[in-house]
Amino acid sequence: MDKNYEKMLDNLQESVIEDAKKIYSQKTIEYFIKPKNLGRMNDPHAAAEVKGLCGDIMEFYLLLKDNRISEILFFTDGCGPTIACGSVVTEIAKGKSIKKALKISPADVVDKLGGLPEESIHCAILAVITLYQAIADYLLKKQM
Repeated sequence: MDKNYEKMLDNLQESVIEDAKKIYSQKTIEYFIKPKNLGRMNDPHAAAEVKGLCGDIMEFYLLLKDNRISEILFFTDGCGPTIACGSVVTEIAKGKSIKKALKISPADVVDKLGGLPEESIHCAILAVITLYQAIADYLLKKQM
C-alpha cells in the first residue's frame, strides 16, 4: 500500500477517535475499537438475531454447560456504540447462570461503559434484548 495512503488512513482514524472522545467515554471507544467476543458461532446451543429501531442488527450465539453460559459471541452490522454494548453484554453474561444472565439490564451495560449519550442508550437495550432472545431460544429448545 502507498505510504501516503496509509498516512491518510491513520490521520482519518485519529480524527474519528478525537471526535468520538467528545461524545463517548474512553471505555466505550476501547470496546468499539477492540471488541471482545465478536464473531459468529457454528452449532450454538442457542442464537438470536434482533433488528433495533435504528436499523442495526445484533446477533448472539450461546453455548451452555450446566445451565451456565460457557461461551458467548455476538455479531452486529451496527455503529460503534452498538459494537461496544454487544461486547460488554458478552463479558457480563459469560459464566453466569441463565437466571443471573436474565437480570442483566441496559443500565448495567451503560454503567460498565462509563455512560452513553441519550441517543445511544438504544444500543444497550438492543444488546440486552438480543441476549434475552438467545436465552429464550435455549429454553424453548430445552423443552422440546
